[in-house]
Amino acid sequence: MKKIRKIDISRRNFMKGMALATGAGVLAGCAPKLVETAQPASTAEEVAATQDWLGKEPVIDNISETIESDVIVIGAGTGGAYAAASCLEKGLKVVILEKNATVSTLRNDWGAVDSKWQLEEGVKLDRAAILHYHQMYCANRIDSRLPKIWLKESAAAINWIGELLISRGARFYYEGGYEPDFSPATYPKFPTGHSGDFDEGVTGASIMQGYIEELGGKYYFETPFIKFEHEGKKVTAAIAQNKEGKYLRFVGKKGIVLATGGYQGNPEMLNALMPHDVMIMAKPAPGPNTGDGIKACLWMGAAMDEVHTSMIFDRMGLLPNETPATMTKPTLFWWGSQPWLKVNLLGERFTNESIPYDFIVHAAAKQPGKCYVCVFDSDYFNQIQQFQTVGCSRIFPFPNGSPNDRTGTDMAVIEQRANESVKGWLESGHLQQADTFEELAKKLNIPEKTFAATVARYNELADKGVDEDFYKDSYRLLPLKKPPYYGIRCTGMILSTMDGIRIDTQMRPLDSENVPFEGLHVVGDSSGGYFAHTYPNLFTGYCNGRNTTYCRRVARILAGEPVELPEE
Repeated sequence: MKKIRKIDISRRNFMKGMALATGAGVLAGCAPKLVETAQPASTAEEVAATQDWLGKEPVIDNISETIESDVIVIGAGTGGAYAAASCLEKGLKVVILEKNATVSTLRNDWGAVDSKWQLEEGVKLDRAAILHYHQMYCANRIDSRLPKIWLKESAAAINWIGELLISRGARFYYEGGYEPDFSPATYPKFPTGHSGDFDEGVTGASIMQGYIEELGGKYYFETPFIKFEHEGKKVTAAIAQNKEGKYLRFVGKKGIVLATGGYQGNPEMLNALMPHDVMIMAKPAPGPNTGDGIKACLWMGAAMDEVHTSMIFDRMGLLPNETPATMTKPTLFWWGSQPWLKVNLLGERFTNESIPYDFIVHAAAKQPGKCYVCVFDSDYFNQIQQFQTVGCSRIFPFPNGSPNDRTGTDMAVIEQRANESVKGWLESGHLQQADTFEELAKKLNIPEKTFAATVARYNELADKGVDEDFYKDSYRLLPLKKPPYYGIRCTGMILSTMDGIRIDTQMRPLDSENVPFEGLHVVGDSSGGYFAHTYPNLFTGYCNGRNTTYCRRVARILAGEPVELPEE
């Protein structure tokens, strides 16, 4: 038996060191008016008194048909697929409702602790330190019992999905080979991520749909969910509407699982609840994730997280004369998370660039134009390798040889694609190129002398190997000395919202006094209590790993099996 190598994320070391695909519709150009402040309301009554996005619960009395099954799963996306498959494996009959005509994507990064792949490589993570860092990211505005479920049960959940995908011809990798660094000048990167790789024409979503249908699951496509029927705090049915316009009642004899996602595709709701995030990202645009499940829970008296939170990545490129407020043609600049020099529109450096993905975007909220400029030189491919980023920002294999989920393992191919990306960004007018820093600044519409002085200071620090200004990691403090030089204005892109309906450890929705509703379980981005303020980006695959873990847990509950409480 291979000796387990324990990665020392102990309490003592913890105290020593402190810490693609885009969301649907992100690239569209609509520009809804922003509200000025986010509302702290959480219950249906509080929200309805201050916002108009919630609306009133529809009255439906003309039900055409009642359909019964052991379990009703609302939403055929990532969480819905996990929940449906897991319940079917328990021998439960399952009906899946989906408002779209087909299944949507299956997220392709899974975070776990103690998976079989981690143990095979001798990796043993310290759960206490992981929980501490999670609490720090969220300022502890969470229910700490919820991440403890992931810490204890994610290994079995990710073993399940990995083995299932492999049995269906996919490949499954652990994105490992690195350890957290607890030196004072860095942020620890937790090696939790796993990813899948599929043959051409095959997706994780198609594999899961085939598996679910083989087990007897029945899909109702183009059947959007409308509302719940309930008797007090007992949810008795889900009401949906088919493509003929008829209302159908779906009764889950064992229960209902809500997996409709967040509300990043609902501009009105996003603008009302998250103006603080909307102002630092591409404009909200209509998409499939419209908060339907969250609103239905609020209508019947459930409570929502008070802190409205989104997962933002620093990977949206702007034209050189635009800001988030004026953008007309954003582009996916998927190198945005590389820790190159970044300056504000005054040409000044304003933060450590070697930080979690969305930290630079939040820092830019305090800068002119609420955006910034990313700058690199012609040695970009070598520097990207030296940066050793993790998760989806990495464009080459992980230290253990696993590919990332975008470019494979052939370094010649990866470099060719990188050069093609630069060419494409130049041709679109987003990326600017020049032989001098003054010329580059002029093309980016930032002060030439200030920018040149900023680069000179940055290069001086890089030559010293010590960032005396913002304490950036020395191995990422790389100079800009090889022309031509490149620059691009950047802002954020939203992947998902993460504030949802408050739940207990059985994933049951709660009211404002923490009294649970029976007969309903909420999973994925529809559920709350787990994240606040920001997403812990350096826990690779955390959101999807949590989703997989919770869906497996819900299936055990619906099958009448006992589940361990986090405090046990």
